[in-house]
This record gives sequence, structure tokens and C-alpha cells, in this order.
Amino acid sequence: MDAELKPGIYIHGKVLSCTANVYNRKDGSGQFVRVRHEIATKPGTIEYEQVLDPARDTGVKVEGGVLVAYPSIPEDTVVPLRVAPESIREYKGKVRISRAERVA
Repeated sequence: MDAELKPGIYIHGKVLSCTANVYNRKDGSGQFVRVRHEIATKPGTIEYEQVLDPARDTGVKVEGGVLVAYPSIPEDTVVPLRVAPESIREYKGKVRISRAERVA
């Protein structure tokens, strides 16, 4: 079965860790959650970052300012990602991805 690949950059790696934090918006309009997945690739690691809104995303649950649930990828899971080239940036020696989707 040959599936047609969509344009983008494909990354294949193993999840090393997954962390999440809750932040208050500066304008006082609520909170958002930043989820970071550290993924091991050759020759180094990549940080896949998601910014989620608890009011819109059903997988995110914040109760009383405390993060109760968030979408995470289990450690040691091999994940293939399709990344938009414009979402890749380097910051303080680390490669960070802000937009990606998991492919089967």
C-alpha cells in the first residue's frame, strides 16, 4: 500500500520525555498550556512544542490553576512527524518545532 506523501519535512525519532506547564495570558483572557516533547533523532534531539487552549482542546484539563491532564506521547515511543518547514527554528543550540502532525 503506497500512500502519497504530503509536502513537508519528515522526522522519525524516539520520545525521550514529555512535560507540560500552565501559563496565564498577559491580557487576562485565560490560560494556555505548553506541552514539550523531547524527541531523539540522529544526530541529536528535537523539541516538539504544542501550545494548547484548555477552553478549546478537550485533551487538556486545568482545575484551579493546576494542570490535571494533557496529551502526551509515552516515552520510548517511536514517532514519525510531518513538519512544516517554516515551523522549525533553532534557539540556544536546540532545534524546536512548533507545528507538526503525527503520520501513521
